[in-house]
Amino acid sequence: MRSFLETVPKAELHVHLRGAMPDSYFEQLLQKYPSYEVLDRAPAKHVELFRRCEHLQPFFALSPASGPLAADLFRYRSFEEFLISFLFTSYFFREIGDLRGLTAVVRQDLERQKIVYAEITVSIGEYVNQGLPLPGILAVLDEAATIGAVRIQWIVDLVRNFGPESTLRLLREIVALKPASVVGITLGGSEHLYPPALFAETYALARDHGLRLTVHAGEALGPESVWDAIRTLGVERIGHGVRSIEDTALVEHLAEQGIPLEVCPTSNLRTEVYPSYQAHPVRSLYEAGVPVSINTDDPAFFGTTLAAELQHMRDVGFSAEDLLELVRNGFRHAFLPPDEKRVYLDRVTRHWNEYRGESASARGHVS
Repeated sequence: MRSFLETVPKAELHVHLRGAMPDSYFEQLLQKYPSYEVLDRAPAKHVELFRRCEHLQPFFALSPASGPLAADLFRYRSFEEFLISFLFTSYFFREIGDLRGLTAVVRQDLERQKIVYAEITVSIGEYVNQGLPLPGILAVLDEAATIGAVRIQWIVDLVRNFGPESTLRLLREIVALKPASVVGITLGGSEHLYPPALFAETYALARDHGLRLTVHAGEALGPESVWDAIRTLGVERIGHGVRSIEDTALVEHLAEQGIPLEVCPTSNLRTEVYPSYQAHPVRSLYEAGVPVSINTDDPAFFGTTLAAELQHMRDVGFSAEDLLELVRNGFRHAFLPPDEKRVYLDRVTRHWNEYRGESASARGHVS
């Protein structure tokens, strides 16, 4: 089964661009931009956040001999430190070429994993804040979506921490430029500080321009955050949403209305939403009829791959047929036209039939 999960064509619906940045690429950026010089450009409020995190202290070293390694970035100890670390990485993207290089290495890693379709979340505002021009950013994204074997569409994370006025202003600028490869929007960041209802006008604008709607909710906060996202934003999918399990009525609503959850199991463990895979509610949500896809969120930060995430589901009791459904769900719940979904689903079915045939042959040979 592990071989099947590694080789079957897969879809990733919830993966952040910088969250998928390989260590090797961050090492290149560290060599290009000494971290202590980069941090001189950060506002005092961000420097204060960075200095609060023990694992980021090596990045303030003035001596190259005592400088940091990329691995230092991933030694955060809490969800807050993870968010701060993610923000920290944005300061190393100083030129359009840095962003272009990131899209290239992430695409290569997706290809290696046999991921054939990906909706990659990109925090455009963070790159704009580093001085990169918005038209140039969107040109890089459109270019990356047309190269290679992976079909890529972009989900813009408007980053709730920027506040509703800023997110609305940025979205207006994006839709005016009409990027071909941006398919939807989401809101990441501090869910407990910036609830979904604050961004109703932003989501209305996105809907009016034909963008698809998802949002991070039900991760740091409980079911009320998911209800808020559904009722005030009219989202089509929920990023994470796992704490919906705490409200039976919400679980029933998600199942009846067919609102999919973009579940990221290892992420939920690393950010301490749940203590173990066995304690994670993904199986209960699945058995209750809630549409579920499995995703990696920030695979570099969390040390995972999509095949590994699916294997963890195998380890907590999902059958082979269940895993096949989870793989299919990645395409079923994608922001794609029905005919494209059918093409991908047919590929998965063919691969499954080949796998079953090989498995039966192997059993016959052994007997």
